[in-house]
Amino acid sequence: MKCPLLLVAFSLLAGLAHAQTSKVDSLVIGKLRELHVPGLAAAKVENGQISWTRYYGYQDIEQKIPVTDSTVFHIASISKTVTAAAIMQLEAKGYFRLDDDVNRFLPFRVVNPSFPAAPITFRQLLRHRSSISDNMDYLLPFWENEYQGAEIPLGTFLADYLSAGGKHYHTIKNFNNAEPGSNFGYSNIGFALLGYLVERVAKMPFDQYCEANLFGPLKMHTTSWFLEPLQSDRLAVPYSYSDSLRRLEKLPQGKFPDYPAGQLRCTINDLAKFLACWSNDGAYDGKRVLDASSVERLTPKDMSLGFHTWFMYLLNTETPTYSHNGHGPGISTYMLYDPFSKKGLIILMNGELSDYFEWRKLIDLLWKS
Repeated sequence: MKCPLLLVAFSLLAGLAHAQTSKVDSLVIGKLRELHVPGLAAAKVENGQISWTRYYGYQDIEQKIPVTDSTVFHIASISKTVTAAAIMQLEAKGYFRLDDDVNRFLPFRVVNPSFPAAPITFRQLLRHRSSISDNMDYLLPFWENEYQGAEIPLGTFLADYLSAGGKHYHTIKNFNNAEPGSNFGYSNIGFALLGYLVERVAKMPFDQYCEANLFGPLKMHTTSWFLEPLQSDRLAVPYSYSDSLRRLEKLPQGKFPDYPAGQLRCTINDLAKFLACWSNDGAYDGKRVLDASSVERLTPKDMSLGFHTWFMYLLNTETPTYSHNGHGPGISTYMLYDPFSKKGLIILMNGELSDYFEWRKLIDLLWKS
């Protein structure tokens, strides 16, 4: 029989926790109104488990469909962490080493024309130091959802962009004037190339590889690189706020040929499973999905060793935290991971937020709850 005093204490603690949660919810809802963001889903990971998920606002304003656990968000550049995980799975199996020249695995040759003798490696691609740059003149119509042509296969797209003589090859716009490995230069095309390298090494399409080796084992059943397998009524509608019209404008669902760099869509619960696995040294539900050394190399506790794909984010804590964010028309996302406490946080929105200080307020609010 439980002590009545203990029961009272438990009740008081439960009431306090509920009050704190309600206060956080109220603050988040107020912040969304202030920022003109229609909907948000968040999840926190602790000790290799999903500790909570929360849902705010609408996935579709016109239809008055609220954000729920079934809402599918476009996660934008957070997708790169999944592409990196796929590469590290193959590296752990011994197919290649991170400092290998990627040309060993490609049907076309990729070199910086200003430094033709310098190899481009897997590690350089993971660290955005490959000297491959994003040609905005060519890529922006894709990223801004203006391209209406036929689907471009990943291999064809990259050969046309990176191979001398390709239809969209440009010696200045497609490459930095820096030797591979020497300078940082954020590269979406570099991560598209990593996705294609998965195809070449695994001898299967990149999306199918991820389904078989990541999404399946992690039970990410509502996750896809492409729109077709997903139910349209579960998709979060992207919105952009118009200052001149003072209203949210509905945007189309985006798609682009460099899809391993930022086209993944999933529910908050699915992405939280990926982060839970990452925070548990690559194990999920009692099964090994990623090698522990792969997690350590991409997000090491000793940051002087050099980290890959993820970036540093300084919370109000004694230790740095890793993060990756994502942005696109009507999309804003953030994912954080602390390798010391093994805690993580994900925030997905179907609205636009690029202000770092406003992100900081939301992250601090949810991280502490």
